[in-house]
Amino acid sequence: MRSVCLLIFSLFMGNLSAQEHSIFLTRNGISEYKILIPQDANRYERRAATVLRDYIRKVTGATLTVVSAKSAPTPAIILERRDDLPEDEFEIVNKGKHIVLAANGNRSILFAAYHFIENYLHCKKWAPGEPADCPHNPDLTIPLPIRTKEKPSFLYREVYSTAETDREYLDWHKLHQLNTAWGLWGHSYHKLVDPDHFKTHPEYFAWYDGKRRPNQLCLTNKAVLDISLQTLERLMNENPHAKYWSVSPNDDSGHCECNVCKAINEEEGGPQGTLIRFVNKIAEKYPDKTFATLAYGETARPTLITKPLPNVIVFLSNIDAYRTQPVSTDKSAATFRRNLEGWKKMTPNIFVWDYYTQFTNYLAPFPDVLNIPDNIDFYQRNNVKGVFAQQGGENWVYQNDLKSYVLSKKLWNSQKDEDELIDEFLTARYGKAMPLIKTYLHKISSYVKQSGRNLDIYGNPVNEYNSYLTPEIMDECSRLFDRAETIADNEKIAKNIQKLRLSFDYTYLQQARFYGRRKHGIYMTKGNKRWEVREDLPKRVDRFLREARSMGITSLSEEGYTLNDYEKEWQHVFELGALNNLAENSDIIFSASWIEDFPANKEKTLTDCMYGFKDFSYNWLLFDKPVTVTLDFGKHIKINTVTLSFLEDQRHWIFLPRTATVSVSQDGVHYTTLPAQHNDNSETTTIKTLPMTFEIKKKIQYLRVTALPLEALPEWRRSKHKKPLFAMDEVWVK
Repeated sequence: MRSVCLLIFSLFMGNLSAQEHSIFLTRNGISEYKILIPQDANRYERRAATVLRDYIRKVTGATLTVVSAKSAPTPAIILERRDDLPEDEFEIVNKGKHIVLAANGNRSILFAAYHFIENYLHCKKWAPGEPADCPHNPDLTIPLPIRTKEKPSFLYREVYSTAETDREYLDWHKLHQLNTAWGLWGHSYHKLVDPDHFKTHPEYFAWYDGKRRPNQLCLTNKAVLDISLQTLERLMNENPHAKYWSVSPNDDSGHCECNVCKAINEEEGGPQGTLIRFVNKIAEKYPDKTFATLAYGETARPTLITKPLPNVIVFLSNIDAYRTQPVSTDKSAATFRRNLEGWKKMTPNIFVWDYYTQFTNYLAPFPDVLNIPDNIDFYQRNNVKGVFAQQGGENWVYQNDLKSYVLSKKLWNSQKDEDELIDEFLTARYGKAMPLIKTYLHKISSYVKQSGRNLDIYGNPVNEYNSYLTPEIMDECSRLFDRAETIADNEKIAKNIQKLRLSFDYTYLQQARFYGRRKHGIYMTKGNKRWEVREDLPKRVDRFLREARSMGITSLSEEGYTLNDYEKEWQHVFELGALNNLAENSDIIFSASWIEDFPANKEKTLTDCMYGFKDFSYNWLLFDKPVTVTLDFGKHIKINTVTLSFLEDQRHWIFLPRTATVSVSQDGVHYTTLPAQHNDNSETTTIKTLPMTFEIKKKIQYLRVTALPLEALPEWRRSKHKKPLFAMDEVWVK
């Protein structure tokens, strides 16, 4: 009898102990809890209450009533406003059976709510634009005690990806948003002082290369300061809640070289001198506001004398660094690291503008995700206070969701274990196929490093055809994706795999444009040896377009190159068919070399029967000096016309040649020169191809083509550091 009593007592005490160490938020989908908000609850607190109510109902089936009162009459989840908590920090504690979420009355109460939802309801928000994954649990137990206090590793955290379009993702992962955090963003001179002032007041603008130009401002002109202050005053009144205000140069060269500006910049080591002094004057006028200025391009180096005021943030860009290795070790990031060290001596307030996509080809395989943890750790060690991690904004880019997730988690808590983050994401997104996808991630990253090529944010997958995106590597990755799709748990996971491999479909199609008549190219021959478009290619293009659209992809590059543009280009390819060129396989000699950064198909580029598109980085040879190209057909052939094809892309300093001439010869010694053709390089933002046709109508063996670049950059595209280029894709001989 005594042993039975002891057993009953033991069970009773065990149950009592369990109750002391946990609370039931719901039982059988029913809860005695309410959600208590302050009587004067603001929009953040009301929204946090709604979010908690909706997710508790989704997980448990129970609907908690939201009440406004001074104290909780029943067990409650209490949203408490605490002035002692700094911005972005929050606490979650239990007081008996009450669960208290505390913040200082701003957006951080939402951070607390989503932290509770993720860690106690076990919901996960994996990707922007998708609903959170939640379990079903009508008996929800909360372990006690609850003692959570969180603060961010970085003051400013922005992941500029499709996250920008998903308010819940931003709140869940505690991120900032461009449109709400900034009253004035990025390059801003043209917003502070209207360029229209140049017509009547050229003295407001930079004296550069011997004259006033509208590219930048003259920062020592008092009127420029007065107008800028007036503009800021107006904008601040329109947007009083914005936290940051950018006072930064335009995205262009041409900083002022007037006598006053020049003297200051010589003292300070560059145009960052007049910039910081100018920003300080504005910051002094508004000591309660926070200003940021871009350390980018010519203003990237630290000042030598003037320190930014305490309410000025230096926003340092690492745009010139390749992404092959983390910024802490990549040789190309040495200048960035040196500038960071220099700015740290001048100010404790530094943000970093970081990059995580290939802007010229959003869908191109760009395996930099494994660099993210090291990058964030490096910024944390160097006391960087904020990070703007740029992907494609509202546009989907390669590994968009994985990068957004890892960046978000590490920016909030840099101590998060990166392997665990990546593994949990891959498991959730790819299920049983997770090991295969993880193998792919590590393989493609290792292939980049083994290739010795630089991972360039302005690169092109076409130019990696013989490095880390060879046909053999592409096939290997494709086999991994095939196996992954075969074992996918469900249709959703299969779709995630298809979205990842879409980048390889895009690369395959892009490279086909480069290969042309070669293996893997657009064209093939049949029994009659006549070249024509490969039979399977229209179907592959159609499948790619269909899948891309089903995934919401509309843009393929930062410059606004859309999926519709891409479709039209392929339609043109199919309508045009294979073009013949009598110059194919000719011997060819160049008087000057092309620019080696863009080798295309080297000397065969001009005779491979493949034309260029609007992207100058493949199928075009670029020159910055006069060039003569001599073709030897090996025998006399009858020629009717010669057509030269040139690209115009003034944004990238590519202009039409000022003149082009064609000379013909039967013996390679005596040449007859046809009348030269000239081009008018008027200002334009349109990218286009210009054919120039010369009539020959005779038998010849030798053909000589000469093209001359502009002697100097035109006024509207002036730069001391650039030369006028021209680009040629084919010498069409018919």
